[in-house]
Amino acid sequence: MDTIHIANFLQVPDSALDVIRAVDPRVEIHNVSQNLARHMRDPGHPQIDLKAALEEGAEIQQRDRIWFTFFSGDLAGEASALEWIALASAGVNQILDRPIGEDVVITKMPGLAARVIGEWVLAFMLMDAKRMIRLIEAHRQGTWARSDPQTLEGATVGIIGYGAIGSEIARFCDAFGARVVGIRRRASGDGTPPPGAPESVAYVWPPERLDDVLSESDYVVLAVPLTQDTHHLIGEHELAQMKPGAALINIARGEVVDWDAQVAALDSGRLRASYTDVTAPEPLPDGHPLWSVPSLFITPHNSGLQPNYFGKAAHRFAENLHRFINNEPLHDIVDRHAGY
Repeated sequence: MDTIHIANFLQVPDSALDVIRAVDPRVEIHNVSQNLARHMRDPGHPQIDLKAALEEGAEIQQRDRIWFTFFSGDLAGEASALEWIALASAGVNQILDRPIGEDVVITKMPGLAARVIGEWVLAFMLMDAKRMIRLIEAHRQGTWARSDPQTLEGATVGIIGYGAIGSEIARFCDAFGARVVGIRRRASGDGTPPPGAPESVAYVWPPERLDDVLSESDYVVLAVPLTQDTHHLIGEHELAQMKPGAALINIARGEVVDWDAQVAALDSGRLRASYTDVTAPEPLPDGHPLWSVPSLFITPHNSGLQPNYFGKAAHRFAENLHRFINNEPLHDIVDRHAGY
């Protein structure tokens, strides 16, 4: 009975690792050291034990058929045993630009963080509508300065990328009486909302109708994967199409937006505010000029974090591992050519 060797690159709790082991008695999990993980992300880091990292990396390349991870670095390119990379994330751009054998299957976990990301977007919208940043600043200055709070009721929210995350955002919008319009790559040509969409969803158009969605949205939410088609999806032209005084919310990837064009739109007032959980570069260096752009609010890629994230990911991985062992088609296989 051949051992099924799995390299675990994540901080998965022991109880969740037991869920993976329970799939089959042949499963053997090898937890990757923080030393190697750091070497994969930052080879020049002064605290790396290079000799130990190279030895451990070579052992993984020759032994482990499956990698449970967020990131592959350059390690996968020479991994002779590797058959499947199981990503514990919905996004895949962080590994598609790395060397990976053509025969290696890559899977993702769409929707795993959809609810908490939806909550994050809702928090951004409520902060904006209730002018919370202005009120917090006044509080810190010890000043009684009332604001002009607005409401989400009746606002139009344009969701660019109406997938697992986008549909969860729409559900929250429905509860607040906001109207939702969207863009989806596989949308119906007549704008009919996907099955199960909340009543608040007026229509979901294919990508060629992006300008229409931008022009009527009070809030534009970016929830697309980063691909060749979505790189700088929102640039000078698109920002000019947006409703004057609208707000932009980005929980996709920093490179989906042309940052120079975004800053210019903020400076001119065309864009009232921008709330982003992602940046380019990322992480954004301390003291970077973007930190001080007025009306630009940045959070450090926190929106998908949640209690027991890795436990939930381990359960999803275990389900697919059962299919892998039984030679059944895996769920959520990444289309390398589409980029997600």
